[in-house]
Amino acid sequence: MAVKGAQGWSVVIHDHMNSSPSIAYAIQEAFGIPFDRGLELVDEVIEHGHAELAVCAQREQAEQLVAHLQVLGVVAGLRGC
Repeated sequence: MAVKGAQGWSVVIHDHMNSSPSIAYAIQEAFGIPFDRGLELVDEVIEHGHAELAVCAQREQAEQLVAHLQVLGVVAGLRGC
């Protein structure tokens, strides 16, 4: 994964359907982000409609991360940056 703000492909969550703890758990499972930080990211989704989790240099890597989140039941996508 690349540093946030770099050019590449953003992995973004848009989930408003699942509970905050279940989304935070999925973020922890897929990215290794601590559960409490995952809850903060869920708050960002509630406030702004989305939250960026990572920026990947390669589209394929971003697609794999999105797929992992989707398998865990989280509404996610990618966006070019």
